Amino acid sequence: MSRLTIYFTSDTHGYLYNTNFADTRPRPLGLLGMQFPKDGDTLIIDGGDTIQGSPLTYFLHEKHRRQIMADVMNARGYDVVTLGNHDFNYGPAWMGEYLHGLHASCLCANVEDLTGTLPIRKWEVRTMASGLKVGLFGITTHWINVWEKKENLQTFRITPPVPAAREAVRALQAAGCDKIIGIYHGGVEKDLETDRTLTSTDENEACRLCEELPIDLLLTGHQHIPFAGKSWHGTHVVQTPCYAKAYVRVDMADDGTFSSCLLTPPEEQTWTEEETAVRQDLESFLDSPVGHLSKDLWPGDRLQTALHGSEIADFFNRVQLWATGADVSCTALPNECRGFSRDVTVRDVVASYIYPNTLCVLNIRGSDLRAALEQCATYFDVDAEGRVRISDSFLKPKEEHYNYDFFAGIEYAFDLARPCGSRVIRMERQGKPIADADEMTLCMCDYRATGAGNFPMWKACTHAKDVLTEISELILQYFAQHETVSVPESCTLQTFLGTKRL
Repeated sequence: MSRLTIYFTSDTHGYLYNTNFADTRPRPLGLLGMQFPKDGDTLIIDGGDTIQGSPLTYFLHEKHRRQIMADVMNARGYDVVTLGNHDFNYGPAWMGEYLHGLHASCLCANVEDLTGTLPIRKWEVRTMASGLKVGLFGITTHWINVWEKKENLQTFRITPPVPAAREAVRALQAAGCDKIIGIYHGGVEKDLETDRTLTSTDENEACRLCEELPIDLLLTGHQHIPFAGKSWHGTHVVQTPCYAKAYVRVDMADDGTFSSCLLTPPEEQTWTEEETAVRQDLESFLDSPVGHLSKDLWPGDRLQTALHGSEIADFFNRVQLWATGADVSCTALPNECRGFSRDVTVRDVVASYIYPNTLCVLNIRGSDLRAALEQCATYFDVDAEGRVRISDSFLKPKEEHYNYDFFAGIEYAFDLARPCGSRVIRMERQGKPIADADEMTLCMCDYRATGAGNFPMWKACTHAKDVLTEISELILQYFAQHETVSVPESCTLQTFLGTKRL
């Protein structure tokens, strides 16, 4: 018989309903389908990225509707939450509406609200019905300082998570806690099976936390890598997938050991009257028309579009060039992209460009562009028989198709028979080769401009300007000014294997 049960969610991104928003077919996902049996020895915990990241959260924010995330979590008896990086995206007022509506404690030891008005604490102690004294603390990735708009962070101080966690653990030890549980909106920097390093940055530091601090259970997120039943240096470690596709149950036995498993929500859900009304209003909003294309734009096969070009990516780049006036543009496709029907609706837009990104225009040189294209070319791997496939580095431990960029405003070619780092064999603009010293402007999303996704060359470039309107909103504005859009039959990328066209 366990003495402690924990239900853990993270990175739900506002996916409350049993839908991926691409259509109305029910699916086994969504927080509204989750029910957590609770007694005096149960804790229900969330790891952040809760109030942004889906067509629902976009709808609520843009239409100035009341948030319902706190209501849903209160109904399920949440005890503790922490903050994720995307919880800052809509600013402190939107975050405050969520936090003030929660019955749960918000623990985030490395986030300080300089106004003193938000209910954010560093740690807390809970005594369970069994008498077990549980110490809990929360922390989040400090890379929020890199990604987030400056105006959204003016009233916050966000510090590195490990020192803040160390201070919290010491306080919990001094309070005489039997078990210490960390809630970390960050992931693992090493493969927990092989010890292989996954990232050289300190964006994710779960392994370091386990190595340096006496934490009994670490609940992680941010990476969207689903796993349970893992341990690192004596700490039990779990993580959920994104979009409320699964949650984790953790049980502690009488001997103090932990076990855990991933559970999937049911496909069928029961909603309150308000939840039903919100869903109906959302679907009506998503199905409202915004414009027309000369043809459908569907995502297609990942490998083939990367090899030969993507019409959807070309369209995103067209919008970015229109919005910025830059010489060149680059964009990526999310792991899950709906695509566009010929008669375009809001659903097509917000379920195809799902991120809250804005645009940055950078001053770059040809050498920067070449380095970025070489990084993109690492997306491909060639086996002994000469077959091209997607590199494991973009598939494991999680899929990262969003870190392969498509470019517009240049013509370029890869030779995949060459080793990585020397695959770019052609790079031209307006019919002329691009030299390393050539200067130009390049627009991209603000996420990529930080160097994220292994593009450090962009971080060193100066900013020409920023466009602070979200890209999904720019796409809607583009259709408002270009009601019918002709899709050209064009491709700026050529891919070869030796001298043979793939």
